[in-house]
Amino acid sequence: MSLAIPLVLFFATLVIVTIWRKSDKSKASAYRELPLPPGPKPLPFIGNALDVPVTLPWRTYAQWAKRYGDIVHLRIFGQPVIILNTIGPVLDLLDKRSSNYSDRFLSEIVALSGWDWNFVMIRYGPYWRRHRRAFNQYLNQAVVGTYDPQQYQAARMMLRRFVFGANALRVAYGIEVPEKDDERIAAVERALVATNEGFTPGAFWVDMLPILKYVPSWVPGAGWKRKVDNWKIDAIATKEMPWQGLNVSWDIIYYGTSSLTFNIFAQRETSFSPIAIRLLERISHLDGEAYREEEDIIKNVVGLVYAAGAETTVSSVHSFFLAMTIYQEVQKRAQEQLMQVVGPNRLPEFSDRPRLPYIDALCKECLRWQPVVPLGVAHRSMVDDEYNGFFIPAGSAVMQNTWAILHDPEEYPEPEEFKPERFLKNGQLNPAIRDPAVAAFGAGRRSVYATPC
Repeated sequence: MSLAIPLVLFFATLVIVTIWRKSDKSKASAYRELPLPPGPKPLPFIGNALDVPVTLPWRTYAQWAKRYGDIVHLRIFGQPVIILNTIGPVLDLLDKRSSNYSDRFLSEIVALSGWDWNFVMIRYGPYWRRHRRAFNQYLNQAVVGTYDPQQYQAARMMLRRFVFGANALRVAYGIEVPEKDDERIAAVERALVATNEGFTPGAFWVDMLPILKYVPSWVPGAGWKRKVDNWKIDAIATKEMPWQGLNVSWDIIYYGTSSLTFNIFAQRETSFSPIAIRLLERISHLDGEAYREEEDIIKNVVGLVYAAGAETTVSSVHSFFLAMTIYQEVQKRAQEQLMQVVGPNRLPEFSDRPRLPYIDALCKECLRWQPVVPLGVAHRSMVDDEYNGFFIPAGSAVMQNTWAILHDPEEYPEPEEFKPERFLKNGQLNPAIRDPAVAAFGAGRRSVYATPC
């Protein structure tokens, strides 16, 4: 009698699991009966490899959307690629179904160029979640305001010389840099060429034909290997060089013991403590392999804070300069509001922001007009899925065409024009106009946490 209940529960569980698995397989099989999203006709074997443009692919994908619809399907050497060209599918799939779309497309170029430590590129799972947890402790909307003094200081430095990486170095590591010729900043600027040039699926055929990574660099046509070898040197330097200059002195460094103390020079003069210091303090009770694992995660996370902070600042400021050069009436109106609110004797501060709606709108328009990452970073579908009657195969590279979303004339009339007033109504920000940050900073569990807009 005592065995009867466990046996009944066992067989009941077995039946339920069997039915569930058959149902799941039946659903997946049913999905495969659906059509794929429309797209350019593929060629045998290579698929759409020749259709992917080398320059400004987001503009081509936006044109394809007019012909094929919001969702476009490509196949490159057997690899399915799904392009989302409007905000609706992005929110429906990457946000609402994030459990299926939080993985990353496995890119050979990312590994070959030395960027596989970057947790933006790490595959979804427990290891990624450990990085995310560390990152989110000190970069979220609740604490981002604590970095205002460092941004003020960096702004003043920028007025003397354009040192875009200085603020990121200070916030991440507590490192002060000279106004010019800092090799740490030069290394990250060189390394970030890889993210701009190589991280779009299809940009390098090795992503679709991994066997190409074994081709020697001296073979004709394999010059890309020499390029990524140079990228790798700078990508590793981006993480390692600032770490070596970290404002930490170790009284005792013995792996296998937790007897270590921190001497935070920056805290002698200010209450500010860089992210690296605070994360290291949280693991000071660990020792041995556990300590080394957590330290490596911290190095990855802080390296990303530095690299991403420098890159997004450079791109955003360049877009601002371009807009102010072309649209001088916008520059004049922004300057007038600054003079009215701030005056000529000081720089604006974050506390002035509520009284600077036109400046706020101008920042949003910079973000919309020239998004920093026009195609985002490719997601990956983990299981077969269906959307609006179309089949999305497991393992698809799912790309968010941020540029197309932020240039949708239905959302933003005259999208090619730089018009900050599109975000205003009666002189104040209009909440009815979608904030470009919704698309510009990614979607789902991979979105950026501490957005400025």
